[in-house]
Amino acid sequence: MTIVVFILLAGLWAAFVLPSFFDHRSNAPKSTTRAFAKTRKKLAQVSAAQPDGDAYVRRHAQRRRQHVLVGLAISSVATLFFATWTGSVPWLWVNIAVNVSIAAYVTLLLTMKQQRMMPRAQVVALNTQTPHARQRRRVNAPEPYIEESKTVRVIAG
Repeated sequence: MTIVVFILLAGLWAAFVLPSFFDHRSNAPKSTTRAFAKTRKKLAQVSAAQPDGDAYVRRHAQRRRQHVLVGLAISSVATLFFATWTGSVPWLWVNIAVNVSIAAYVTLLLTMKQQRMMPRAQVVALNTQTPHARQRRRVNAPEPYIEESKTVRVIAG
């Protein structure tokens, strides 16, 4: 009988004390930081997977550009190999054309990147009314009439 009571007390002690011990370890700063990092990583993956999001579009455009550039580089190496292996001048001209297209593509990408980085100028609405329309408005304007300012905005560009 004593052994049964001892086993029951040990079981109750294990049922109440051990969960709090393991729970205390799971709330340690290292584990909560890791859990936060995992959750943040999952949320970043979900937000990047939205097909109408800017990050998704940018990532796929970047991947397309990389595929085009890798394809051009492989074709350049292949045409140079065929030109030297066969001693063929037409293959050499094809290699030169591929190299020129690589240079043009890289120039196009750099130009687009430079245009994206340039600050945008603010658009100012200009007064597009004709002098005749201004004259009619003056006639119909209530007294006292306040004349519009005669400033000119110069837009650089």
